[in-house]
Amino acid sequence: MIVHIDSDNPKSIEQKVQELILKKLYIKVEDEKIFINKQEFIALILRDIISLAKADFSIDKALKIALEEQKEYQSIPVTKRMELEEASVEFQVEVEAYQTYLNVLRYKIPDDDICMDVLFILNSETELLEKKLHDLMMDSLSLKISEEDAVNLNVDRIVLLENYANYVKLIASNDSIEDAAEEIYQKNKQNNINKKFIKEELGKFAPALKDEINAYKIALSMEEQNAEFPAILSMVKQLLQIED
Repeated sequence: MIVHIDSDNPKSIEQKVQELILKKLYIKVEDEKIFINKQEFIALILRDIISLAKADFSIDKALKIALEEQKEYQSIPVTKRMELEEASVEFQVEVEAYQTYLNVLRYKIPDDDICMDVLFILNSETELLEKKLHDLMMDSLSLKISEEDAVNLNVDRIVLLENYANYVKLIASNDSIEDAAEEIYQKNKQNNINKKFIKEELGKFAPALKDEINAYKIALSMEEQNAEFPAILSMVKQLLQIED
């Protein structure tokens, strides 16, 4: 699902593809791992992604391309090689997305279709979306569950938040509480857990988690429509009134 706003200066297909990748990188790159401005950092990563895509993942070829375009690395090629090697692993999906764009340029394909193909690849990392949604559920629940609540239940607060966040995902991902309980039961058969007890537990907590469950359901619906990950996360933040 891509929304384009009419403009007197329409963007080229290359700009559109690069923006899709940049938005993905913005949520994928972990803030604690960068020591410069985030926008500058992901712009540097994009340049490496493009070099790797043009070189079909060949580090030697990508290095040659990168050194031609990034003059500041010509005196430290070993550093650039290391960065390219890391990017080829960590951002493999983004490289493949840019390769797709490069490969279809020779055909007369509408820009929107190219963007959808690129977006489909970028959205293939469902684990990333799940992790980000889990983090947002934790943020939302942390506003509701205090340290005192955890003490009263004799449970570590972080463990309690983790459990509730997992409940949210399970309930939102299934058609009913009973189905969610069945999923837990099937995954934990070896522990001899009681299915009826699980269903009662989920049913007990579901009303208190309704805002998070509804937001997660909307996120899953948007994912099915191939919405951009940043758009999904932005909607969830809005629904749960979570500030950046």
